[in-house]
Amino acid sequence: MAGLGKTTLANKLYRDPLIEYMFNFRAWACVSQVYVKKDLLLTILSCFIDDMPDEFYELYDHELGEKLYRKLKGRKYLVVFDDIWDYKAWNDLKMYFPDDRTGSRVLFTSRDTDVSLHVQSARPAHVLRLRTEAESWDIFQKKMFRTGICPPLLEHFGRVITRKCDGLPLAIVIAAGLLKNNWSNSWWRQIAASLSSFMVSNPSQYMDSLALSYNHLPSHLRPCFLYFGAFPEDHEIHMTKLIWLWVAQGFINGTGNRILEDVAEDFLKDLVKRSLVMTPRIKADGQVKTCRIHDLLRDFTMRKAKEEKFMSNIYRYDMVSSMLCSPLEIGKVLQEGGSVLSETYKLLRVLDMESLPVSVFPLDTTRLVNLRYLAIQAHNGSPQASISNLFNLQMLIILSKKNVLLPKTIWDMVNLRHLYIKSGENQIEETCSGQMIENDGCLKGLASLQTLSQVSPLSCANICSRSPNLRKLGFCGPLISRLGDMEFPNLSSLVHLQKLKLLNTFCLPEVTRSCNPIMFPQNLKKLTLSNTGMDWEEMWTFSLLPNLEILKLKHQSCIGEMWETGDAEFRRLKVLKLHDLDMMQWVSSKDNFPRLQRLVVQRCLKLNTIPRELGQIFTLEVIEVNGCNFSAYNSAMEIQKEQEDDGNCFLKVQTKIRNRHYDLGKIPRSLKRARVSD
Repeated sequence: MAGLGKTTLANKLYRDPLIEYMFNFRAWACVSQVYVKKDLLLTILSCFIDDMPDEFYELYDHELGEKLYRKLKGRKYLVVFDDIWDYKAWNDLKMYFPDDRTGSRVLFTSRDTDVSLHVQSARPAHVLRLRTEAESWDIFQKKMFRTGICPPLLEHFGRVITRKCDGLPLAIVIAAGLLKNNWSNSWWRQIAASLSSFMVSNPSQYMDSLALSYNHLPSHLRPCFLYFGAFPEDHEIHMTKLIWLWVAQGFINGTGNRILEDVAEDFLKDLVKRSLVMTPRIKADGQVKTCRIHDLLRDFTMRKAKEEKFMSNIYRYDMVSSMLCSPLEIGKVLQEGGSVLSETYKLLRVLDMESLPVSVFPLDTTRLVNLRYLAIQAHNGSPQASISNLFNLQMLIILSKKNVLLPKTIWDMVNLRHLYIKSGENQIEETCSGQMIENDGCLKGLASLQTLSQVSPLSCANICSRSPNLRKLGFCGPLISRLGDMEFPNLSSLVHLQKLKLLNTFCLPEVTRSCNPIMFPQNLKKLTLSNTGMDWEEMWTFSLLPNLEILKLKHQSCIGEMWETGDAEFRRLKVLKLHDLDMMQWVSSKDNFPRLQRLVVQRCLKLNTIPRELGQIFTLEVIEVNGCNFSAYNSAMEIQKEQEDDGNCFLKVQTKIRNRHYDLGKIPRSLKRARVSD
């Protein structure tokens, strides 16, 4: 049954250092009850290919299968199919997995033991058992306490609770979530008395047990948790999108002067702490990237939502041809050029067609005046002037193959919080001087706007006065003057701006010779540069940003053979990512990055070595070296070895070279030496 730890055990094997070392390729795919062949093939290919080309998503199933077969031919691979319900899923795919007697393996997890018979597995299914009382207590202690040891005052009730979980790991985890935020003896006594035995063979009894976690939730968290049931099984939801949807649906109420999105993020963290929400992917800075809930909990949310009449089916996300849409009925109508004037949808708050392409921005969407969240994918994603009819709209997300021209009426949408265009060099239509002025003599503006992305700096001359509360901003366009200076609107007055992306599209005559630090706001925490052509000697500019925590230098953001950091001190920098740069030599010391926690060096093919002294940074936790040459990989390994010899076992070094991935913090030293000699 669910919750016995099938996925956990498979994941433990999958991520074991020896397994990582032994297999050329590894891939993980969640199958679920309803699967799409193309999605599975894309998921597996994405595990082997960094930055999957866009054209792959337009290929037919058999074309993707052929690419997968060629990729795996003659290689030693491990592929995990998690939560497979029907052996037909494997029958649809097995032709693309060559059996060259290289020691390759395919691993399944399933709730149906008969699957192993139908797929003709080499070995009988390994049927997991319920845990013993001692094993259950060990799981409980590790989940509850940082030291893994329960305080004597709570041990009696803790053992009673774990005993009543009947050895089901998922039940133990949920029980731990109930207790984690309340350490009082009386609360533990209450849970020990009320936690019914899990009758694993009786679904209704099992649902009653799950209800304990739900009933313990504060009222403000319940709609947020139930909303997970709107998404398909095993679907990973990006944290930012989920938070925006919660806000759009009206689940989040302001707390004092706090921004709704910040409150929502705290709600999500609370659900994670309660073991109700899983976080499959984490960002480089340690924040949640994607989240999902367990299948059993999703079933529970759907039952509970029906019982409590929480939202209707029109708010659910449905799949069509591997594309996700909500509500699907409207998506299909708009995709076919139809009209949506039904009374059923007049109160609709969310229309998400981000995965369902249309030819042009649908005019009919502007009649859904109650919309708070609108996401559109179109060949031509430029909205008409009537977009301002959506006066309640808070989130506008556009994915377009052509550059988007936003109408000047966008400045009339005073409730807009996030304007997120995913690609291209996009413009905002120029406004005549008379139309820009309000009755009080001020420029029309969007005081609620927090996110503005992928817009040309040429159309944002008055961005600071018109959107003074921006928190995330992305410029895409000409950022370099003909004299070689970096140019964009002065952002120093945007006191709330935390994240800034600068993508230059102007042809670089030579290296960018200057960048004025006064143009950046002092509270900036994350900066991403791409194609800006900075001279490495100008990098000291960014060390003057007192709150900078994340710095990402991407394709040709800096030009030159050597980066010598000199006396520059990035005092608060926690994450440094160097991606697709041409530098050959990097000279740096621990004093340049005193608080660095994560260093990522990716596709810097000419870089010879990682500075050895960086290993002496006390806060450094992870060094990633992906797609670089062997000498860079070797220098990272030497840093890890030196730190081990000095007693630092906390630094984790990960590398990926020639399609192999190594976790150098875990691989035995003998294997490391063997790989170097190879």
